[in-house]
Amino acid sequence: MPYACIRAIIYLVYLILYRFRVLGRENVPPGGAVVCANHTSLADPVLAALAFKANDRPFFMAKSELFKNPLFGLLIKLLGAFPVERGASDLGALKHSLELLREGKKLLMFPQGTRFSDAETLELKSGVAMLALRTGLPILPVYITQGRKLFINRIEVSIGVPFTPERKPGQDKNEAYHQITSRLAADIQALRPCKQKECL
Repeated sequence: MPYACIRAIIYLVYLILYRFRVLGRENVPPGGAVVCANHTSLADPVLAALAFKANDRPFFMAKSELFKNPLFGLLIKLLGAFPVERGASDLGALKHSLELLREGKKLLMFPQGTRFSDAETLELKSGVAMLALRTGLPILPVYITQGRKLFINRIEVSIGVPFTPERKPGQDKNEAYHQITSRLAADIQALRPCKQKECL
């Protein structure tokens, strides 16, 4: 109930200020999935979460420093965040991610690892591929538009078609990860709305 109320308020704010819109919600698979989005803004976790129904919210990692403020830490926890130690192999966060996926939850990830400008080519880390292969769950590509000027930019979240990655018998693990992340990068980029000059 707290999440549904907070989500409704935030959704209304973005709807008024940025004409917030979600495309492709019919592509969301039931049950667990690794949700992967591009990352250009600090608001991206919230925007991506708003694209899903309240009873199907995605959970996501947030750097542990954000939880040191009790009030803010409680807020992002209600929104589905859990802490991760950045710059180190946080086995606890990895274990929790696997538990969420195996419980049929959705895990939101930003496989670029940090924020990049919208124009840059997507270079993705292999953690997404590892989680999807270990759980057998689909990967769901998502694209979030850039631009945060009040009443000028429209924010859109586009949800693509999910795919379930496989590792071929005898295939090298790193090769499988590379193939999966390459396809994911292409799928996310394909959701990017083209500008008028690009479409000509």
